[in-house]
Amino acid sequence: MLSEQDYTSVLVPTMPFHRLKIGSYIDQAKKRKLFKGEYITAKSDGKDDYYYYYVEKGQLRCSFIKANGEPATLFYRNAGNAFSIEYAGIASLAGGFKMRYVATKDTVVFAFTQQQLYDLMQQDPEIFYEFILVCHMAFGQMGHRISNVGVSSSMQRIVIWLRKLCAVNKADAQGVHTVNAVITIQQLAELLHIHPTTCSRLLTTLETDGVIRRSRTQITVFDVNRLMDYESLD
Repeated sequence: MLSEQDYTSVLVPTMPFHRLKIGSYIDQAKKRKLFKGEYITAKSDGKDDYYYYYVEKGQLRCSFIKANGEPATLFYRNAGNAFSIEYAGIASLAGGFKMRYVATKDTVVFAFTQQQLYDLMQQDPEIFYEFILVCHMAFGQMGHRISNVGVSSSMQRIVIWLRKLCAVNKADAQGVHTVNAVITIQQLAELLHIHPTTCSRLLTTLETDGVIRRSRTQITVFDVNRLMDYESLD
């Protein structure tokens, strides 16, 4: 059974979903430290290659290099969570268009080979079901990002994102939704494919009008129905 935190992390990928049990097996894995800006680009071809990484500390973003050389972030992986690197070069293409897991801060990960992951799943079936969760977290995060940017209006993108957050976080007795959301303007702008200045301006409009309130760690939506009045604005 997934929690509000888990569903929120689908829409706010800079936030972790619940801490995974595979973290209790890191004594069998290979430790790697990454300073901010360092990245993992390895691919896993065979059973003895490192494939599955548990994040003990820090954060990484999964990104692809665009034609202009800048990164396009797909999702993040946070402390307590895990990710798999690419298999057989499927995600990366020739010519420099490669997938990378880039540390956004000083980070510590533990790597398991394909064989180790398989053996752990035999020993502890919960690791298998966690792996399914990790795969579908990526599907959900990428899928909602694509659907959220499928409209031309920047304000509509923000409104859709906020409405989805309200859908997975229960309102209080007054109908107010309070969502734990640690995400910067820059990260949100990239997530919704909006210019950071525009993103800041539109959020300020919603705050000034008393529809939402933001802090460094939370977003409060006072009336989800009022959000729809802003979908045609930009």
